[in-house]
Amino acid sequence: MIGVDIGGTNLLVGTISNGKVIKRTHEEIKTSGNFELVAQQVCDAIQKLSDDKIDSVGISVAGSVDIENGIVLRAQNLDWDNAPLASYVSSKLQCKVVIENDVTSAAWGEFNFGAGKENSSIFAVWVGTGIGGGLILNNSIWRGPLGTGGEFGMGISEVNPEAPARVLEALASRSGYRDLLNNSTLQTDDLANGFRNDEEITRVLTEGATRIGTAIANAITLLSLDTVVLGGGIIEALGQPYIDLIRSQFDIDVFPPHCRQCKFRITELGPDAGLLGAALLANT
Repeated sequence: MIGVDIGGTNLLVGTISNGKVIKRTHEEIKTSGNFELVAQQVCDAIQKLSDDKIDSVGISVAGSVDIENGIVLRAQNLDWDNAPLASYVSSKLQCKVVIENDVTSAAWGEFNFGAGKENSSIFAVWVGTGIGGGLILNNSIWRGPLGTGGEFGMGISEVNPEAPARVLEALASRSGYRDLLNNSTLQTDDLANGFRNDEEITRVLTEGATRIGTAIANAITLLSLDTVVLGGGIIEALGQPYIDLIRSQFDIDVFPPHCRQCKFRITELGPDAGLLGAALLANT
């Protein structure tokens, strides 16, 4: 099985066996905004990794997807609209190709092989370049009739209609923090080093964690789930102190109070979650 994870800035490709990534490549995405260049980069990376005949490829991509037609409807960080990713890769590699949203893929990976494997339902929240969610209900991915079930980062977090940024992703992700701190080159390591050491970085990170906590509380109040799996570059880099801030606001906001028994678990698979989930989807 081949799994691919196209993030906002990085491309991961792995060969999968028995629920583990046994061989992988990791490279920066060459250019955003040019679909064919990135799609060809994906094909080249797969071919370099695998010497054998490829039967199926599962692709996890950061954005809204039409899984039936294999189209990326919108990928904000790649600047793609209605990109025919599955058909492009399939025509080049002559194999079955399945695409899925990146955090839905990660949720499926964690549900089958990682932090959610003992549950029948989980809500996955990934915080990195952007923010996304993935929802597993009663042992199945929940996409809903409109196909966007679990979408989390584009929910409204700022109620002031005149605010320059209102959605959660713009206020609590790395791309959002770059704008809030007016620093276009800000990296995750800069945030990790500045957390609790730099006053302004600590302020925006704390506000972001508070917003994430409230958003998760709203989701759990609505869905009555007992497990949240947290992952993504910012979660992994900032670790438990950052998760504690999220959890603290969650406990204040969630309703009814007995929903505070909901467990927060950190990813067990890390950046491999999307690879594993996507590959598994392509092999079923």
